[in-house]
Amino acid sequence: MGLHQQIAPIQEPGSEACVTVGTFDGVHKGHQALLYRLVSVAQRNDARSVALSFSQPPRSVIEPTRQTPHLYDAKTRAALIRDQGIDAVQLIDFDDEIRVMSTEKFLTTLQSSLGMTDLIIGERAVMGHDRQDVDRIAEIANRNGLQLHTVPPVIRKDQIVSSSLVRSAMAAGDVRSAADMLGRLYERGGHVYRGSARAREMGVPTANMEWSRQLVMPAKGIYATWAKLPDGRVLPSATYIGDNPTLGGNLGTFEVHINDFDEDLYDQDISVEFIEFIRPDQEFENPEELNEAIQSDVAKIAQIFTNVPSPN
Repeated sequence: MGLHQQIAPIQEPGSEACVTVGTFDGVHKGHQALLYRLVSVAQRNDARSVALSFSQPPRSVIEPTRQTPHLYDAKTRAALIRDQGIDAVQLIDFDDEIRVMSTEKFLTTLQSSLGMTDLIIGERAVMGHDRQDVDRIAEIANRNGLQLHTVPPVIRKDQIVSSSLVRSAMAAGDVRSAADMLGRLYERGGHVYRGSARAREMGVPTANMEWSRQLVMPAKGIYATWAKLPDGRVLPSATYIGDNPTLGGNLGTFEVHINDFDEDLYDQDISVEFIEFIRPDQEFENPEELNEAIQSDVAKIAQIFTNVPSPN
């Protein structure tokens, strides 16, 4: 489709725009710092703040064998960006036309199509088919009458906050560190389907949720979570991610138990926010040992919630 056609829906003839471009997977604190600067510059210039977010990371298109699970789907990511006070957010596909664009052609297209006067990027950004760094981008911007603003990275525990670092924390089950980098609890949703009811037989009924393999999931195990229901209620819960090895195996299980809750959630969409890792997934000698472990998990999680303020 090309860049011009993709950004056409957010054009406002005669208006000026301050723009940032990236994938923004996670919309973590580093991204938030950049988006904050974007809004500040736009307000100072009496211009629109515009964020262009690639639907798929350019690297996954250039190198199809290097597919990395995303922290959020594109729709959720756009909503999180918009929540930072951005006037216009547009998801764009990294198509063949954009793939071969030089940095200068990319920027002048934004300039002519969006009325871009200011570009806001991270200090370590590279851009275009020609992979220009910030110094070269600054030269190009100056040559075309654009103002370039660069934003330093955000540091946590002597590391630069990045999407890959958040993903690594999630893979290790370190949902606390992930939440610190994101500035919020990591949330995953899914459609509830009818399962085998084996958990219910053990006295711990669960909602079995579908989950996308294209998105990150925390390490296998038990977590203390908030369950967010369709009617707006947010309730303490225990979430299991794993393969059910004790009960014969069921790869990729995603189950949520809400204590003292017996309402029908089948065929509804719910989500959970991950608070704390309790223990890894493991195989027990028999269902009785598994049940004892589950009861212990539920008790530990109930204790955790005595010190966790309600999000409501």
